[in-house]
Amino acid sequence: MESLFSPDGSIDAPLQALGFLVAAGLGVAIALKVIIRTVAASGVGGLVRQCASPDVLAILALGLLIPLNLFDHAVQRLDGVFRPEVGDGGLVENLTICVMLFPVALAVGRIGQRRQYSAFGPVALTLVAVVLVVAFGEEISWGQHWFGFTPPEAIASSNLQEEFNLHNYITPGTMELAYYLAGLALLVTGARLGSLIEARNGDTALLPLRALLVLSGLLMCHHIFQELAELAVITTGFLIWNRLDEGRLEFRARPLRALAAI
Repeated sequence: MESLFSPDGSIDAPLQALGFLVAAGLGVAIALKVIIRTVAASGVGGLVRQCASPDVLAILALGLLIPLNLFDHAVQRLDGVFRPEVGDGGLVENLTICVMLFPVALAVGRIGQRRQYSAFGPVALTLVAVVLVVAFGEEISWGQHWFGFTPPEAIASSNLQEEFNLHNYITPGTMELAYYLAGLALLVTGARLGSLIEARNGDTALLPLRALLVLSGLLMCHHIFQELAELAVITTGFLIWNRLDEGRLEFRARPLRALAAI
């Protein structure tokens, strides 16, 4: 099964290609549904206003990186843009870890602040910071390649890439399946975002955020896009979190609002 799913990360690996086509079809259906509903509710002008959000820049940037990702995989390695086979580095990975650290700094800075409105309380902000710090550490193999230290022999011999991290203990097939399921979850979230959160004071942020969720989900559904998918997911997550924290968006369900405010 694993050899069928992705024998060598090939874009035409049978189950990987089929799964990606299914996800792409689902993504297109979601996009059309959202666009049609937006036009029906607020007209073409409303659609244009929502597309004028600064979040569209993130969509365009990620869209420009997709052909580079394909070129890197199929034609020639772009080590300055994407990370090498083993190790850390490259524009995309460095952007990912920077986006991870930025909300950590905001969360730490806001824990002690008294604000008129904040969707997140100190416990929720602390949890966000801890999760992102751990993800940051895993992403850079806890500084192994930055500082040049060698992991203990027991770790080097058992880790898939001889790196000081936990995620490389997961087999590639299992990791790709987990990414695929996460991608489907992101697609569904993009389709149902309006039932989870709502705009306050006429904010028009939902449509671009839906598009980012759908794009992130599609990228998660194929092995060769996983590095770019990580950047898309962390960027989308930060934008949604920041809109909630600023009060531009809010959770629809009262239990979610109460949980986030702890």
